[in-house]
Amino acid sequence: MNTMLLLQPTLLGDVKLRNRVVMAPLTRTRATLAGAIPNELMREYYAQRATAGLIITEGTFVSDQARGWFGAPGVYTEAQRKGWQSITDAVHGAGGRIVVQLWHQGSVSSPALVGNGRAPLGPSAVNPEQIIHTGYTQTEMSGVPTEMTLDDVRQAIEDFRHAAKVALDAGFDGVQIQGGFVYLFQQFLQENLNRRTDRYGGSIENRARLLFEVLEAILEVWPSQRVGVKAGPMMPERGGFCSVPSTLATAEYVYRRLNDYNLSYVMLMRQMADLNGTPLESLRDDGVVHHFRELYTGPLMLNAGITPSHGEQLLQQGLGQMIAFGREYIANPDLVDRIRQAVPLNSQRPESYYGATAEGYTDYPTLTQLRPEVIHA
Repeated sequence: MNTMLLLQPTLLGDVKLRNRVVMAPLTRTRATLAGAIPNELMREYYAQRATAGLIITEGTFVSDQARGWFGAPGVYTEAQRKGWQSITDAVHGAGGRIVVQLWHQGSVSSPALVGNGRAPLGPSAVNPEQIIHTGYTQTEMSGVPTEMTLDDVRQAIEDFRHAAKVALDAGFDGVQIQGGFVYLFQQFLQENLNRRTDRYGGSIENRARLLFEVLEAILEVWPSQRVGVKAGPMMPERGGFCSVPSTLATAEYVYRRLNDYNLSYVMLMRQMADLNGTPLESLRDDGVVHHFRELYTGPLMLNAGITPSHGEQLLQQGLGQMIAFGREYIANPDLVDRIRQAVPLNSQRPESYYGATAEGYTDYPTLTQLRPEVIHA
């Protein structure tokens, strides 16, 4: 019997998981363009990976206004609910568990993606200076968003509440709030992007207010043990999302407050950018994991740049309860079996990470499809 903690069952909130291997949220742009509707190709993709202890879907928009990535799905219309219902049924039929990541891109978008003659919205009229994916192989730079009015803020909260209800009706096992990286909540948390003077700007408490108001709205729909939050200080360190002196203190405030909610878990990213010379330099490598493990008392899900052996070490040290793998799951639908058997992983094909077809999406071979001499090479 394999004694790796990574492969042992666990209880996440009130959900029993057969292992501690998580499929991280991965934008793959295979959703139906008209209506951002999940489809049969996506159903196959997620069902292939159902041996994960938990699947977290790709970032999934909570409204038209939230859209900011070409080919990504939504979870706010009846057609989208039906599409996701087919996927959750397939994952559950294969013995898996799946939660949806609720996503609002805020100012990291373009008028063409938001649609209906509207502009992207942000906490303030400040360009986040990020690359926007506007089509297959097509990108453009972000522009200056429209500053959100208080009515816009209230609508965003309601959009998250509504999306959480649609997700419940679609058969998901829970929801995750995308609360970090370059998206709406991080835009409010960043002092250089949030220049508001009302109750959503200025102090750390004010800049974090929207995240917690959205969380509390979602908790009106879902019990806390079925809700996760992705949050932390890690950003791409470019454009408007470079760490500033208040970045760490802001993230610390968020993590301390999240202790009050009895959540299923909080997802913490390790660095994906060079932190040398930044205010976050001390959080390089596993520094961020050790730092936030001291602040957050609930279950931590660790993500970004972690191999299976490294993940096992982190679990053995008590630094997290689950390990989320991203790119490894793109190329290895049977990642859990490969970890268990300690066999090589399939090679990545980055040119097909984003696309419209099965190529580089559902055509990666499993161990059972490979010749024995390939498996043991």
